[in-house]
Amino acid sequence: MTRPIYHFFRQGLRLAPLWLLALLFLSLLAFVGLAEDVYEREGFFFDAPILAFFHAQQSDFWNGLALAFTGSASAPVAGGLALLVLLMAFRRRLDWPLFALGFGGAMLLNLGSKLFFARTRPQLFPQLTPEHDYSFPSGHTMASLALVLALYALLAPGHPRLARWVLGLGLPWALLVGLSRLYLQVHYPSDVLAGWALSFLWVGGVALWYRWAKRAR
Repeated sequence: MTRPIYHFFRQGLRLAPLWLLALLFLSLLAFVGLAEDVYEREGFFFDAPILAFFHAQQSDFWNGLALAFTGSASAPVAGGLALLVLLMAFRRRLDWPLFALGFGGAMLLNLGSKLFFARTRPQLFPQLTPEHDYSFPSGHTMASLALVLALYALLAPGHPRLARWVLGLGLPWALLVGLSRLYLQVHYPSDVLAGWALSFLWVGGVALWYRWAKRAR
């Protein structure tokens, strides 16, 4: 039973670029560090000042922009985009299971994490769009980054140029989605950081495993 696990780590580490391994390790450290303090109900010194900064910037223009970016990563929109990608990947005989596991797994992981940590939403300032479910980690943040990374992993082997475009346009979008959650006062900065870390850790790990599994066939 331990032999497949051993071979996965040995071959996976050999095949993975050093930068990917470094980022996966940093993501793991970041999420574990944040999750531990949230589990123990400890606060973060940077949460309140950052939320206060975004509250001070509020205006009709920024309100509309933040709502637009948040809406672009809502469950119906992100889920619809993911379904469209899956259909196209299936028709073009791409590795659709990789995308499904990367994006779908990230969403299930987010749901499970929210139920486990049960962190309430911030109440420092009024929310610009009411949210009543749990806060940690940010679902919109995870959905946007997981969508970009899973699509990149899907396209990179056969369509590297298109994959680079996905990354170049998608990462700024995912960043702005995360910032919009802070502006709207519906997440702590630590929720957003954890969402980015966990999303990268999951999708990157899935892509690494999938690459190893294909080589091992």
